[in-house]
Amino acid sequence: SSGRIVGLAFHQDQTYGGFVRNTDGSIVWVNYPGALETDWLGFAAAGQIAGRYMDSAYLEHGFFGPVSGPYTRFDVAGANQTSPVGSNSAGQIIGYWMDSANVLHGFLRNADGSIVTLAVPGSKTTDPEDINTSGQVAGVYTDQSNALHGFIRSAAGAYTTYSFPAGKTNASVSINDAGEVAGYYYGSDYVFTGFVRDTNGTITTFTIGPATRTSVAQINQGGSVVGGYGGTRGLRRGYLRRPDGTTVSLEYPGANTITSTTTPSAINQSGVIIGYYQINTTNNTVVHGFILTGVQ
Repeated sequence: SSGRIVGLAFHQDQTYGGFVRNTDGSIVWVNYPGALETDWLGFAAAGQIAGRYMDSAYLEHGFFGPVSGPYTRFDVAGANQTSPVGSNSAGQIIGYWMDSANVLHGFLRNADGSIVTLAVPGSKTTDPEDINTSGQVAGVYTDQSNALHGFIRSAAGAYTTYSFPAGKTNASVSINDAGEVAGYYYGSDYVFTGFVRDTNGTITTFTIGPATRTSVAQINQGGSVVGGYGGTRGLRRGYLRRPDGTTVSLEYPGANTITSTTTPSAINQSGVIIGYYQINTTNNTVVHGFILTGVQ
């Protein structure tokens, strides 16, 4: 909500590193000391970030701390690797961890350093994907028959589950502070369908135009959703979906060729959208970031 941005960039040595872009346009690199790569980043408690990094053995660990460091590493006890994927302003961090058999489990790290394992009752795997300000966690899980479902975990630890259509094997979800969930799902046909689940449990599905792939990146406090759409190949554009279901197509100027992309990745409470774009020409295949304002 402050207007700062966290993200990833590709270094000249062909490795990924994190960055924070301040509201004045200045950029601070974030690289965990000695890491092969610094991956996901998110804002946590006031003045802090959370992230994950890869060590020399190609295993992932979590970390948090001030933007410029020093950083504190953390791992789930008994984990083969620990991979944070989300955080909130209360300093809570969620993610997944792999055991010695490479089975996927979820975790929640509280601001006091305590770590709670997340597992939907009766699940085979549990994969948290987002956490809101009050501590509600949204994610996906598979049951013992490998069927895919979604879940919401309350701050008190109670689980609410819902199902995706039969045959859907992949999904991604986001949750806002009101408890609304937005996401998308797909199966072996790679047809992506977006959806919004309101706080009463009603699910509304949507696709953008004739596109075979409608993905969802994030839902903000007001219920506006951003994501991308397009075919399995060719030009891909972004979109803003308003709470009333109407949509606006988003295309970075010049990113309008068959090999170009405009991909929104987040929208904050004020409706500011961030993302990345690529204009594929003979001499330009670089991915750039963008900030978009004034689209409501």
